[in-house]
Amino acid sequence: MGQPANLEKILLEAVDEGLLVPGEIVRAAIYERLERSYQLKRGEIPEKLETFHLALEDLLGAGGKVMEKFIAKSLYRRLELSFTEHDGWTLVDYVNHAKRSKASGSRE
Repeated sequence: MGQPANLEKILLEAVDEGLLVPGEIVRAAIYERLERSYQLKRGEIPEKLETFHLALEDLLGAGGKVMEKFIAKSLYRRLELSFTEHDGWTLVDYVNHAKRSKASGSRE
């Protein structure tokens, strides 16, 4: 039954990697702003993914969508799933799809 906790750990690693794209200082600033403005700590992101998505959208505008795709690609790579971009999908959609794919044993 360790899979959900493992998926959460992998998701947090993917978030760390995705937020690192603009640099370590920016990632630290985003985490600080998430905590201060959205009461969202790094460790709570997997359980409050919708809040994280909305916060990224609010903080980064269109850049939030780009950041979410980086995070999703990192997550899929870490889970050994093939990533396919879907118009209109948010990070929440990609994470839910990855969970379903891993649960079914699919590599899609």
